[in-house]
Amino acid sequence: MKPASTVRWPAIAALTTVSTLAQIGQFGIGFIVLPIWLTGQGLDAQRAGLFAASQWSGMLAGLFIAPGLVARVGARRTVLLGLAASIVAFVSIVRLSWPIWIVPGVLIGFGIGLRWIANESWLYGLVPEHLSGRVVGVHETLIASAGFIAPGLAAWIGADGATTIAVGLAFTCTAVIPLCLVASKPLSRRTSNDAALHTGAQIGPISAVVIVGMVVVSVGGISDGALYGLFPLYAGARGMSDTQTNLLLSCLGLGGMALQLPVGWMADRAGLSVTVVVCALTSTLGLIGFSLAMPMTPLFLASGFLVGGMNSAFITLGMYTAARSEKTALIRNMRLVSLAFTASSILGPIFAGSAMKMLGNGVLLWPLALSSGMLAVFTIGICEGRRQGNRTSLVS
Repeated sequence: MKPASTVRWPAIAALTTVSTLAQIGQFGIGFIVLPIWLTGQGLDAQRAGLFAASQWSGMLAGLFIAPGLVARVGARRTVLLGLAASIVAFVSIVRLSWPIWIVPGVLIGFGIGLRWIANESWLYGLVPEHLSGRVVGVHETLIASAGFIAPGLAAWIGADGATTIAVGLAFTCTAVIPLCLVASKPLSRRTSNDAALHTGAQIGPISAVVIVGMVVVSVGGISDGALYGLFPLYAGARGMSDTQTNLLLSCLGLGGMALQLPVGWMADRAGLSVTVVVCALTSTLGLIGFSLAMPMTPLFLASGFLVGGMNSAFITLGMYTAARSEKTALIRNMRLVSLAFTASSILGPIFAGSAMKMLGNGVLLWPLALSSGMLAVFTIGICEGRRQGNRTSLVS
């Protein structure tokens, strides 16, 4: 256990600030607000799903490439390349039209993928294991603010193309400042070498806890990809204006921001399995309430708050499993969890977009409720299997 005096709190704070500012620009504007503007330009459900999938595909590519880049040029330069890719995307998208919009969509996601692996692996490499849950909870709370701040700004100042791009650029560029303030002392040489190998053979098998984390973030990815990529069309089917859509997205983001520290605390105190079951059941109930409630009523807003909180909680719990792993396997496990999240996020909007085209835009939330309910059943089954195994070993 590291003494408190040896924990590099200024570096942890600076890297967390990088994540927060970049997430508001790259994800909050790029993934949440930008689709609202694009929908206003005439995208239907299927094309909106393809655009969302292009963003997640770009993120997947960034996740694959990031470990090798970290090993070759370092974490700081990899984060800078990720920020630069998203800046190029923001500058170019207003000059293009469908289907070329897919190119900046890929670049926005690619930038997030590079920044995610490089910045968070650097960050969690500095955190003692006994503080993992709380540090991850605080970090995820702050980056979840992107889902509240970005649509809130769009509702306040408008979500037209020029405004959206300006805000995205401002936050993404500002993330460079705290990045440059961190002393250049990222992960250890051994960890960096492992990152360049692209295989986990030299650092042992993947632990069962990390596999559970991959399953959990996969459910979060399906929900995030479908919900944020297609929500403007769902909101239109429910008769909501653009301003109401942005306000409701802020409510989702507020839930994501408010509930991550309690989730991290619960994981530290009650254990991963209990926390996953509680979050999965809460998500299922929230999605059902969200689907049945009348728009903009207290039940509708409260359900949206819970749905946003639990979507982010799935990511928090996945990052928690990676952050608690051996530091020499940190980049590999971060990469595995991130890839699971991103791959499922690509499939989410594609399948949901196709379902909405066949059954109507109002069906968006029901498949998401089913997936979170299945996660609760899956985790309970694992716990029961473990309990039965322990009983058998005691009897024998």
